[in-house]
Amino acid sequence: MLHRLFHHTRMLQLLLTGLLCCVVLAACGGRDKAEGTTWRPPSEGSMPLAFDASEAVPDYAAAWRMPEGFRGFKKRWNRRNRAYVQDACASALQEYRSALSTWLGTTPGTPEAHSAQVLMDSARRKYLSLLQRSVEGDYLVFRPTSELPNDLQWQYGADEPELGSPKARKGGTLRRALLRSFPATLCLFGPNSNHPTRRYIYDEVDIPLIRIHPGTGKFIPGTADRWAVSADGRTVYFHIDEQARFSNGDLLTTRDFVTALYVRTSEHAAEPFYGSYYLSNFSRITVYGNNVLAVTLAEPRAAAAYYAAVPASCTRFYAEFGPDYSTRYLWRPVPTTGAYRIAPEGLVRGRSITLTRVKNWWAKDRKYTRYSCNVDRISYSYIAEPSKARELFRIGELDVLSARESDLWYEGLEIDAVHKGYIQRVRFSNIWPRNSLGFHINCSREPMSDLNFRLGLHHALNVQGVINTIFRGDSERLGSYFSGFGAYTDESLRALPYDPEKARAYFAAAGYTLAGGDGILTKPDGTRLQLVVSSRVDPLYANCMSLLREDAAACGLDLRYEQMDDTVFFSKVKDKNYAVAIFSWAFSPIMPEPAQFFLSHQARNSDGSPVKGSNNVMAVASPQLDSAILRARNARTEEQAAAAHHEVQQLIAQEACWVPGWTTSYCRFAQWRWLRWPDTPTCRFCPPRFFDPLDSHLYWIDEDERARTLKAKAAGKELPEQELVVPLPTSKSGKKTPSSASRHGGRAGLSARPHSAKTSPHS
Repeated sequence: MLHRLFHHTRMLQLLLTGLLCCVVLAACGGRDKAEGTTWRPPSEGSMPLAFDASEAVPDYAAAWRMPEGFRGFKKRWNRRNRAYVQDACASALQEYRSALSTWLGTTPGTPEAHSAQVLMDSARRKYLSLLQRSVEGDYLVFRPTSELPNDLQWQYGADEPELGSPKARKGGTLRRALLRSFPATLCLFGPNSNHPTRRYIYDEVDIPLIRIHPGTGKFIPGTADRWAVSADGRTVYFHIDEQARFSNGDLLTTRDFVTALYVRTSEHAAEPFYGSYYLSNFSRITVYGNNVLAVTLAEPRAAAAYYAAVPASCTRFYAEFGPDYSTRYLWRPVPTTGAYRIAPEGLVRGRSITLTRVKNWWAKDRKYTRYSCNVDRISYSYIAEPSKARELFRIGELDVLSARESDLWYEGLEIDAVHKGYIQRVRFSNIWPRNSLGFHINCSREPMSDLNFRLGLHHALNVQGVINTIFRGDSERLGSYFSGFGAYTDESLRALPYDPEKARAYFAAAGYTLAGGDGILTKPDGTRLQLVVSSRVDPLYANCMSLLREDAAACGLDLRYEQMDDTVFFSKVKDKNYAVAIFSWAFSPIMPEPAQFFLSHQARNSDGSPVKGSNNVMAVASPQLDSAILRARNARTEEQAAAAHHEVQQLIAQEACWVPGWTTSYCRFAQWRWLRWPDTPTCRFCPPRFFDPLDSHLYWIDEDERARTLKAKAAGKELPEQELVVPLPTSKSGKKTPSSASRHGGRAGLSARPHSAKTSPHS
């Protein structure tokens, strides 16, 4: 009896354990489903009303439903803005008084007096601007549509040339390789969100309020179908296209811009950039109904409409936004207003991400977008080894392959598939702003905090030798931190040359006066002149560092090198937990944005410790540079802005916080011949304002050409071998000006020429 009772008890325990395991597994499975690509946001009606009855808002806003924590945000944000302006006013007044005192203590006519006056004038302007903001009222304002000004001069941007080709065909899959580590999150903002993949799945897909025409440089509609700028140049009114939708089907309205303000500045997002972005750049956001948004800049700016184009965030998607945002939303694909989304089956963690074209995309019949986003899917495969990517491309498993590396362009593409015409080589000239590729120096740490040490490092890194040897002279040395911005770039700036004698002199000034038996310099106390350079895992960087280390040793510098996973590397850089790092920021038109990278408050805390998580990763803190940045930001005309940006770049160069790297004025890649491009009078191949022409989404897959190519390949039949050379557009006068080429019908010059293996690499 006792044995039977024990047996039944044991069976009951096993049954309960099994049921518990099932519950746990179901919960885990449910959580994974809820947190991942198959998750669906709750219904609109299940979300709470945005405002309680005591908040006086127009009827349209009273009907809004928002994430749980939003209620009371309007009051909280306006209070936060008032506190910010009040503190900034006090700080600016103190800054002005200090600058005035410094100026009064200088000798008139001296460089010191001039510098002090620049700082004083800048501080005064900053104070007066903040003082004006302090009396302007609330930051976030809701008004009825009837109060919208009647005298607005709406701009439609409808007269620019068409983009793409009417011959483009819809359908097919573009297969690409990303030689990077898989992202640690799909979040658009927050911890680890600033990863390289973001460009491909969000930044180059999403459509902002207005866009820059990539051929002419003029503004064209984005999600706003028209816009107007106030007479004082500060406020921009955007009328949101009533057909605009997110990729999950939700309509885009002014509510989504308020949601973006809420979620991106929340403490739950752990994203310090956006709080500074909204508070320092804008003095007011006014909502006029569900389709008109007015954004008031802190000060008038040239190209005001471009800088007033604030981001939007799909409200229903963030219905569960809260303290656990970074984990709850870790693998939830963010809806965009673009033509592609990550479908549930499109995410294979660690291996691939596939974008799928949105059915009935709202902009599919719109001018400027109707001939774009033609392929049904874009598949990005994460491949660690470049040799594997090259082989997959050679056998036709990838449709396109980047060929920026000289060894691939010259020797790697000397293969039968190229010689027999199945694969085409493409060289595309562009005018996109250059990335800031170079050696970023952490000025908050010893010995890099010493200007003499930094100058010595400039002369000790033989970057030109790398260009001549590894890149075979195909690249060029960067000069300014902000290159490729046309009139806004100071073209007079040049990188300091490799010079062992000067390097040793600067290192001696930094205290490294003795030479060891191996030639490496030391301080009298025995401290060795040793420096660790960090980067993400990249064979190219490793090859470059091998050469740089040899030449640095001749300057008395022991250069060490470490590589790490993308996510680990960028976290290390953002937290300023590095000495020197090779990487670049990717910049966008129309003019440089130095504030987030160089303003002092993004560098050091009040106790002198480095600010973690900010984009001022070099910890540069210079009052004079701050003033120049503010003048550049507040310039009213293009001429004023250009002059101020030149000064900013000169001051950055004086800080010696960045050793310029290398760049090219073109993009090189190889493609199977079934990848087709536009060839119209106003759009030859691709407009030049794209860093990578694939970012334009103007290409398409020609399935008939694929069939012909594969048939010829199977039969061993040769097709014409071609190298597509796409120079910058040329006007009738012969000058390379994309704008005039587009306006006057100047041919961009897409040409196809036979490629010869005997051609000199430098010809």
